[in-house]
Amino acid sequence: MSAEFEAELRSAFPRETDAVVIRSVQQAIGLADTLRSDTPFLKSVLGEDLIGCLHRVAALWLLHKACKDGDLPFNAEEIENKTGTSHLLKITSGRFEAHVVRTESPGGFPRDMPVRQDASFKNEPDLFSDIKLVPAKLLLEKMSTRYAWLSFNTVNKGVLGHVCWCMPEKEERKYLARINILREMRDRGDNADDLAPNKPPPKPDPKLLLKFKDHVQEQIERNDDTEEKKSAS
Repeated sequence: MSAEFEAELRSAFPRETDAVVIRSVQQAIGLADTLRSDTPFLKSVLGEDLIGCLHRVAALWLLHKACKDGDLPFNAEEIENKTGTSHLLKITSGRFEAHVVRTESPGGFPRDMPVRQDASFKNEPDLFSDIKLVPAKLLLEKMSTRYAWLSFNTVNKGVLGHVCWCMPEKEERKYLARINILREMRDRGDNADDLAPNKPPPKPDPKLLLKFKDHVQEQIERNDDTEEKKSAS
């Protein structure tokens, strides 16, 4: 990984936004878990299979809300996933476009998530061993848009395991830059009580939970409509 790429990533998603990003993801876990426990058919083995998807849907929803409400200084919009039937949240800041993904570990990659980074970044793994290749700083200057992920996952009954801003390399399963903002905040002692490694997510506000249930229902109906249109075409 490169200090230049990490600095570029940090300039778009600065440290002062970390607390709101983490809190949004943490609240999302609580929303998803409560929705599952309150919905009879989701208490089954099927519900266990879907919990990761519910976590992601809730994270997209709350991060979108935080951007719209002005709690985060980023632009956010829902976009169609061209490689599937789901929808994505596109978060833009500076020259970066970021999507929210789940990864098994801080250094892991999401399943079947294409990287749209410019092809010139494929040189990065050799930057430090071949001085003939273009330095990272010059590569960045040539780029109009960069691509990032906000990755997260949980451990042990909804406890956050990691929250990272990542800049993936296009050709290989490597990162040009990766910042584990949850670990950084824990190391600094910020919000120590709320971010303790074994602390479960907070109980969601009932009104917020009701709005999230409506959002999930809308998503299901929209996906059904999309599938029907594809079948008819």
